[in-house]
This record gives sequence, structure tokens and C-alpha cells, in this order.
Amino acid sequence: MSRYFFRRTAQALLVLWLAYTASYALLYLIPLDPISVRLADPDNPVSPEDAARILAYYGLDRPAWEQYLGSLHHLFQGDLGYSLVSGERVSTLVAKAVPSTLQLTGLGLVFAVLLALVIVSVVALTRWKALRHALELLPSLFVSVPMFWLGLLVIQLFSFRLGLFVAVDDQAPSSLLFAALAMALPVSAPLAAVLMASVQKVYHEPFVDVLKTKGAGAARIYVRHVLRNALMPALTVLGITTGELVAGAVVTETIFSRPGLGYLTQRSVASQDLPVIQAVVLIAAAAFVIANWLVDVAHPLVDPRVRAARTVSRPAPKESVS
Repeated sequence: MSRYFFRRTAQALLVLWLAYTASYALLYLIPLDPISVRLADPDNPVSPEDAARILAYYGLDRPAWEQYLGSLHHLFQGDLGYSLVSGERVSTLVAKAVPSTLQLTGLGLVFAVLLALVIVSVVALTRWKALRHALELLPSLFVSVPMFWLGLLVIQLFSFRLGLFVAVDDQAPSSLLFAALAMALPVSAPLAAVLMASVQKVYHEPFVDVLKTKGAGAARIYVRHVLRNALMPALTVLGITTGELVAGAVVTETIFSRPGLGYLTQRSVASQDLPVIQAVVLIAAAAFVIANWLVDVAHPLVDPRVRAARTVSRPAPKESVS
């Protein structure tokens, strides 16, 4: 177990480093140099001393590989640089935006999981074929609808028509709930589809027939045996879903005017504020990597079969011959 844990941790750190390196290379290769543009902006002049400090900080007078190593050095010290637009520390801007995004993505993840569980549970337990067939089509419908269209639909219906929340009030709890709902609907689709297929597969296992012959009820079989054994594939999708939620925050926060990482990203891209963009990319990659790392670590804890398989596959120690 400890070997598996350390191996997964090393893989997660490697993926995080590769994501940072790839984002740095892509931003470095763009044809426009926003730092030079910022220094030469006549509407927002920079003193020669500040210009020299910025050039020295980012190492623009050094080769590309030295700039990259310098950025890694700053990163290991917890220094994300300075915004080219406002001059604030990037860590300060990110710290202001992260709580709002955590609220939105966390609530969206809860809604997505609950919605997927409700759909799959009703499909598994209902005796109405029409309802079952209708619910089986919902994941395909949700995944085909763009998130920005869902956000606009939620605002139009629940804010403008029904007046249940104010679309531009980011402090209202109702605004957070409906924004999370708009994120959760398309994200719940792959989770529900995978869980539904896994549940149907478990229902064909011989132990289910044995439980039925012993007189166990349908709800008891589903909750205590089928659903538990069907969770493993859904856990893997859940890790990917978390990364999708972070990406969806860019769209949702812009539509609902929420001051989170998504809104910060939109502003930074519009102003070509590269240090902020790279910090947001790093945070999104870290969220994706951490979510998948947690899923990998949880696999042997949730399913004893995985733990037993690793124990069996581990070679036995050789006996010494005296």
C-alpha cells in the first residue's frame, strides 16, 4: 500500500511539473511579448527603475532556459510573480479569487454527484418503463448542451422570468446555487452514464441472483450491494469531472459575474497578463492532478478486490538456502 501511495504521488508531481512546463513553453512561444508592450504603453508609463526591475525579475535579458529555471525557482519559493496590468502580486490576486471559485466548484460537484445518483437510482429501482427510458436519455441530453447556453437559460428563466435570484448579485446565496446548478447539469452527464453502465453490469453478477433467491428486497440489494460495487468506474470519472468543473468556472463565473478564478482568467487573457494566466493554469492543473490522485489513493480503500489483487501480484520473498 505504501509503495502504491508513493508511486501515485510521484506520478502526480510529474504531471504537475509537465503541465507547468507546457504552459510556460506555450506562453513563451506566442508572437507577442506582453511584458515589452506593457513597458512601452504610453497610457500607463513605467519608470526606468521599475522597467529594469521587471526585466530583471522575469530574466528577459537572459536565454530562455535560464528564464524557465528562474521561474521554477520563484515557484518553489511560493512567488508567482507580479501582474503586468495592476502591479499587484499574483498570489494576492489569486488568493482573492480562489474562495469564490472553491464555493462554486465544490457546490457544483455536490450537485453533479447528487443528480447522477438520483438518475441512476430511479432507473435501477423504478418499474415504469417510460420513466426509465426517459431518464436513460438525460445524460446524452445534458452532455450535448453547452455550459454557456445553460447558464444563459438559467438566468433567463429563474432570474428574469421567475425572479428567484438577482443575476448580477455575486453575494446572494441564490445566485451561487443557480450558478452551481448550471455547472452541474452537463458535468453530471458522464458520471451518470458511467455509473448507469456499471450498475447494469453488476446486476448481471451471480451474487445478485443469490440475494434475490434469499428474499432480499430490490432497494436493499441496490443500496448495499450493487451501488457499492459499481462505484469504482464512477470514481475515476469523478476525478476527471473535477477538472472539467474548474474549466467550466471560466464560463460560469463570466456569465454570472462572479469574481473568481474564471473571471480573473477572462480579464487576464483580454489584457495579456501572462503571469496571472500561468498562475491560473497551474492552479487548474493542480486541482485536476490532486483530484485524480485522491481517486487513485481511494481505489484500494473503497474496493478490497483492488487491494487483494496487489497483494497477490506482489512477489513473495525468496527463502534463503542454508
